[in-house]
Amino acid sequence: MSDISSFHPERSRRENWVFSICTVAVALLLGVTFLPSIELYSGHIGHMLAVHLMLEMFSTIVSLLVVIMALNMTQRSGDDIAKTLIYGFTVIAGADLIHALTYDGMPALLTESSTQKAIFFWLSGRSFELFAMVLLAARARLPGSPLIWLTMGLLTITTLFFIGTFALDQLPVTFVPGIGVTPFKAFVEYGLCAGYLAVAAWLFLQYRIDPQVRSLYLAAACFIMGLGELGFTSYVAPSDFINLFSHLFKIAAFGFVYLAIFLIGWREPYQLLVQSERQLRDREFELDTLLSNIPVGVFRLDCELRYRYINPAHEVSLGGRHTLAVGRHIDDIMPVQFLHLLRPRIIEALAGSRVEFDYEYIDEKGTQIYCAAMLVPDLNVDGSIEGVVVIVSDTTIREIARRQVLASWREVCELNAALDAHAIVAVTDANGVITRVNDKFCVISQYSRSELIGKTHRLINSGHHPKSVFIDLWKKVSGGEVWSGELCNKAKDGSLYWVYTTIMPFLGADGVPLQYIAIRADITARKNAEQEAQRLAFHDELTGLPNRRLMRDRLKHAIAFAARESRYGALLLLDLDNFKDVNDTWGHAQGDELLREVSNRLLSGLRQADTVARLGGDEFVLLLSDLGSDLEKASIHAGDIGDKIRESLARPYDRNGETVNMSTSIGVVLFLSADSDLDELLKQADMALYSAKAAGRNRLSFFDPALQTEITSRALLLRDLRDLRQGIERDELRLFYQPIVNTERRILGVEALVRWQHPELGLVPPSRFITLAEQTSLIHPIGLWVLQTACAQLAQWAHQPDCAHWTVAVNVSERQFNDPEFVCIVERAIDQSGADARLLRLEITESTLHADLNNTLYKMNALRRRGVEFSLDDFGTGYSSLSYLKKLPLNHLKIDKSFIDDVLSDPNDSAIVRTILALARNLDLHVIAEGVETDAQMDFLVNCGCAAFQGYLFSRPVPVEPLMLNYASNTEGVGSSVS
Repeated sequence: MSDISSFHPERSRRENWVFSICTVAVALLLGVTFLPSIELYSGHIGHMLAVHLMLEMFSTIVSLLVVIMALNMTQRSGDDIAKTLIYGFTVIAGADLIHALTYDGMPALLTESSTQKAIFFWLSGRSFELFAMVLLAARARLPGSPLIWLTMGLLTITTLFFIGTFALDQLPVTFVPGIGVTPFKAFVEYGLCAGYLAVAAWLFLQYRIDPQVRSLYLAAACFIMGLGELGFTSYVAPSDFINLFSHLFKIAAFGFVYLAIFLIGWREPYQLLVQSERQLRDREFELDTLLSNIPVGVFRLDCELRYRYINPAHEVSLGGRHTLAVGRHIDDIMPVQFLHLLRPRIIEALAGSRVEFDYEYIDEKGTQIYCAAMLVPDLNVDGSIEGVVVIVSDTTIREIARRQVLASWREVCELNAALDAHAIVAVTDANGVITRVNDKFCVISQYSRSELIGKTHRLINSGHHPKSVFIDLWKKVSGGEVWSGELCNKAKDGSLYWVYTTIMPFLGADGVPLQYIAIRADITARKNAEQEAQRLAFHDELTGLPNRRLMRDRLKHAIAFAARESRYGALLLLDLDNFKDVNDTWGHAQGDELLREVSNRLLSGLRQADTVARLGGDEFVLLLSDLGSDLEKASIHAGDIGDKIRESLARPYDRNGETVNMSTSIGVVLFLSADSDLDELLKQADMALYSAKAAGRNRLSFFDPALQTEITSRALLLRDLRDLRQGIERDELRLFYQPIVNTERRILGVEALVRWQHPELGLVPPSRFITLAEQTSLIHPIGLWVLQTACAQLAQWAHQPDCAHWTVAVNVSERQFNDPEFVCIVERAIDQSGADARLLRLEITESTLHADLNNTLYKMNALRRRGVEFSLDDFGTGYSSLSYLKKLPLNHLKIDKSFIDDVLSDPNDSAIVRTILALARNLDLHVIAEGVETDAQMDFLVNCGCAAFQGYLFSRPVPVEPLMLNYASNTEGVGSSVS
């Protein structure tokens, strides 16, 4: 049973009061614990028994009050805790009463009194009290009726009485005179203490979740009872002060039980009554507010047709002058035009019927007013009719809107009739299923209405349009937009017809289409005329083949396909040899027939994807597509097709019994690039055709191979440039690192080398694309990426002690170095990455020195001031003046691999290496030998004074992860190459 909610200030005061009492109880218990044992009532045992009986009777009376309250609680509200209270506190009352009567020294009424027996009933009462508190905390629902649990309680008391009277000797000893409580009793008391404190915490947690006063008071009762149980573990004699003190804790605990169960249960009906009255007043206020503000006239009449209630809206309809209408007759207040309408209906409602009717009138301003009235019998409590409730609403706006809707509906019907007479109309649901069609749809499609409804427009799909058309259509209309366009449909007999279609979606409140309406106009005649005109415009009238205009359009698409897919196409130009002799001998009519036969043979010998066209006269064009991605194979394929066509056209022709032999010359040109010019291809094919005729006719000739090779190379170059540009945009570049080691094969630094991770070709080496990039502006983004990535790696290595001293060498092309912004680009890469500029080494080639020397010196000195070092790469392979070595601020020379390869076998190479090393020592330059692949080469270089080496002997260029895995420790040198 829930308690009546209270305000937070009252709740806070209640909590503070309960906590204060609990705190005082703890303090008192602690204080008494340290007092010496004090025996009260020495020589006055009767006084002690009287006090003890009085204390126990208090708890017994409280327990009985709880039982009585629980019985009434159940009869009133069916509270779930009532049965627990009845059973538990019935047992508690009986146990405490028997405990008081069997206390040592009490007169023997039912049985002999003793301390052992009193303790048994005490422990029984406290155990059942703890059990009842556990059930209350668990909010257990006991089955059965309250009387059953009252009976169960009485039976339990009876059972305990017989056990304590006749079987006490079978139970453990709980008290020894002169010694005090036994360990068994102390153990039980400690267990009860722990149980009470645990239930107190449980109930208090429930109170924090659902602040009911009963939970708080029961928690306090359990807490204080648990503290009191500690006192019963240490007394020596029943008259000890600690024994009496612990009984006081029990009195305090039962006081909280009294508050929790009896007082709250006693006050609750009154509080519920007050709350019900407040709710009733609130509901009356809400009802009055509602009736006063609704825009509907409401009034009540008694059986004598006198007003019992009238709301403001009805007062306004009466003119607003009848504020004292209650108690007056309707004849005195209501206008005459209302009375003759209402009176018969009121009589009908007083007879027990519910009446509804509409009426209209003209008000004082001459406005037509429409109203709806409803009369309901007003029933008394006993079901008798004591009046009638009349509700009158002004429906003028609704009626005007209804009439406008009817007028609009008539207009729509007329428009629909006109539309059905001149257009093809179909309505579908949101899934495209046809729900309605007009007669013209049935006529043009040749399907009946029953065959169309329930189907989709796939039924009339001609297959003329690609699926993308209908995908775009549905995407647009399902998004709420109107779609318009021309569609080709198929009738039931298989014939095709064209319609201009407009599809309009009808949207719901959520913006999602509910249905679609398609309005079509038959444009079959116009489309047939357009197709005929297009055929005449793009096809040869004699042979029906595509003409020059359509051929150029097809060639344009074939070139785009070849460039997009990187697959060759071919253009074959055919000319019939000596066709003029046929015209001169047989006449132009026979010549025309021969041309038609030639076109038929050409069509029969081609693939579906290829095109044959007539340019004019006896000149034809074959357009071949998708010949493969390899130039040689594409050329062979085009030649094979051309030879088959030539052999087919060389077969004899029968002209009215006469045999005509005809040969054909063919010129072929291949194409791949999107930059191929149409006119240029035709010129090249014409040149190849001229070459075939010049070689004796009846031949197939390719366009000049040398020129064809040049064109193909240029196309491949453009394709590679396009792929490289896309590769940069797709972040396909990768940076590899090759170590530079000293004589002990310990890493001094690395050289950063770029690779291209192509999605189809795999890992592409720089030799395949760097030269191409240097010929264009692509070297700038590639060089910038390499520089930024290398600087970022330097900054990362700076935090790793084993490789913090490593340098990174970055190759710089001549085109990069000559960029006016080169110095700023390098400085920006250093600043943004946070790398140590002293560990960055830029490698330049001798070709860079041929440019403006002053500008070169300026840029190098500017970067040297930042700490950047420079290396001269591939030294000895160029033709630079040695005077550059004195002027340029170089740090390192790199001996080219070409000198290292044969340094052990070629005296010239070994002499050049020695000379370079000697020159470097004199100029105070460091030397790095590139391309070292054998131990013998390294031994020779070490003997010559070289201190730094790079090559496959130590490691191939590898990504940073394998490099760090194998060399990060750098403690034992580089002993084997990393592949």
